[in-house]
Amino acid sequence: MASDSENAWLQTAANDLNNLLQVISESSSVLEPMCESSPEGMRYFAFLRTSLERAKNVTGQMAARLGGHQLQSSPPAGDAAPATAASQTPRHSTVAIDNPAGTKELILIIDDDVLIVTIAKRMLTDAGYRVVTSTEPFQALEIFKQLKNEVDIVILDFTLPIMDGSEVFDALREINPKVAVMLSSGFAEQEKVRAMLSQGLRGFLPKPYTQEKLLSQVRSTLDAIRGVTSMTRRAP
Repeated sequence: MASDSENAWLQTAANDLNNLLQVISESSSVLEPMCESSPEGMRYFAFLRTSLERAKNVTGQMAARLGGHQLQSSPPAGDAAPATAASQTPRHSTVAIDNPAGTKELILIIDDDVLIVTIAKRMLTDAGYRVVTSTEPFQALEIFKQLKNEVDIVILDFTLPIMDGSEVFDALREINPKVAVMLSSGFAEQEKVRAMLSQGLRGFLPKPYTQEKLLSQVRSTLDAIRGVTSMTRRAP
């Protein structure tokens, strides 16, 4: 008979597997329409859907063996970060927030790549962050107008339709001059990035990035912002 510690490990492993399956499923739903014109590609997706169903059945059996505990769609967050003034602000907006019960900061992702948005959102919500996303600049700015006092950091792609990252950065600063923005891109004009850094850009996250790199960069940037804010408040 398994010990309590073994059961706890199995429960965590089952939750992690369930989350990975959801990431694969969400990513597949984004990619599948791109392959509709390819019979070969659609055969692969049919095989993938069948495999996902089999894997979900296995996780269901694991849950049953563990005493019928329901698998969590997101694992419990780690040590909760201290709530910021922004995260304590009452919400009066109509913007849908992913993982609204999360214990960590609110992050706005602006990126026109739907797959990247889907994966990054999942990585962040699994870690306990609350997330809002947008795939086009004007919508993102409208969202930020509603949540300007609640968003703790913006993860901004440089290559966007209609407006590039530097233009969106300027527009965000017009709405809230204290906005914290981290640029994320596989390509960006160096002159524009340098200008953004001189105007208060908080950092740069190169693509492609891993979950470890994303979470590390976000956490260190948020902690640095909190440290600067605390020092400012203590200054005579």
